[in-house]
Amino acid sequence: MADVDPVTGQPKVTVEKDVSEKYSHLVDQKGKADQLASELSSEKGQMVINTIQGHLLSRVNKLIDEDGECRALKRLLIDMGVTINMGEMAIAKLMQMLTRKGGK
Repeated sequence: MADVDPVTGQPKVTVEKDVSEKYSHLVDQKGKADQLASELSSEKGQMVINTIQGHLLSRVNKLIDEDGECRALKRLLIDMGVTINMGEMAIAKLMQMLTRKGGK
């Protein structure tokens, strides 16, 4: 009689195989993520990132400026003395999340 995993009720061999496959998959994903991070850190990768950032910034600012409600809210902030570039902040936060720089 095969040993049974007390948590799942399945044979231990099956559970151990599933865990092993999941671990292998995670190791593969980590390797791919590390490779991507390395490529993004290269000079060519930074050029690509900068190009994408520039296009995103242009698009976000255009959307903000073309939306009446956004324009009104932006005007309120300016009237209160808040002079920030919301597009730059949004893109910086997005890039921070994508490149995992600066934590959460």
